[in-house]
Amino acid sequence: MEGNRLEAPDGTQVTLRGVSLCSIDWHEPLQLFNAVADKERGWNINVVRLPVQPSEWERLGPDNYIHERLDPAVAQCRRKGLYCVVDWHEIADWDNEDTGRKLEQFWTKVAPRYANEPYILYEIFNEPIAPHERDRETWLAFREKAQSWVDKIRKDAPDTVLLVGSPHWSQMPSFAADDPVRGGNLVYVAHIYGGWPVETWNDLFGDAAAKIPLFVSEWGWSSLIRNRTEPFYGTRAGYADPLRAYLDARPQINWTAWSYDPECGPAMLGKDAEMGNFVRVWLADWKEREPPPAMEGGSPEEVR
Repeated sequence: MEGNRLEAPDGTQVTLRGVSLCSIDWHEPLQLFNAVADKERGWNINVVRLPVQPSEWERLGPDNYIHERLDPAVAQCRRKGLYCVVDWHEIADWDNEDTGRKLEQFWTKVAPRYANEPYILYEIFNEPIAPHERDRETWLAFREKAQSWVDKIRKDAPDTVLLVGSPHWSQMPSFAADDPVRGGNLVYVAHIYGGWPVETWNDLFGDAAAKIPLFVSEWGWSSLIRNRTEPFYGTRAGYADPLRAYLDARPQINWTAWSYDPECGPAMLGKDAEMGNFVRVWLADWKEREPPPAMEGGSPEEVR
């Protein structure tokens, strides 16, 4: 990793762009993975986000979950030559002992398992919620928690790229620009939906992305939601087109669109096909400008 960019070992700058599944538990996820990775279908991704739903992790038990869910998904990454983000898809208050206990149990089992597979990235905590005041004091308190998680993962995965969220549903990465978590190979996460107007994006994440590596691991919209105050509500003209222009002007920012799924909204394969078509076209246009680094029929180059 160099500055605010991911890099391959030869110094080539790498941008990761693709889709997030809703989970690796529901709606035949391996079939979805195969479909989105099929070059004939024209998605042109180089990364897939693999959400691990905590309820399913607990229901199956760690060992069964790893063998029945995670290992097959990671094997798909190898076969398809794609980068993959293993995402502990917790949505919970971060200043909570039980939340921390479950998170540490998960990464104690998972971190060493794929530590030597450089195309696997770890998203430590999907959406920390509260305390969620958008101020430096809240960020610094969260940073201490995040530092402890990073340090524990680093014992088992010293070089893996780690994606670090933030309070307020991973919508406070800007504070990391001046007060980062200590360590290398750290990328900060932003989740950007229609509830945040365009004029707030610089403060939310855009200005920070000039200094720190940033990954928008969730974005999406639905114009079909009746309640226009809902975070997922948006329109192509008011949200999607401006977001594309904004991110295309900042090519160092990585992203995965939420979600490549027939039901889990905004669902690109379901009633929100408008979003699915938009994502597919954007990825095709991006490929023409910046060919994805994933290699045909094998593992992609190491990112750092």
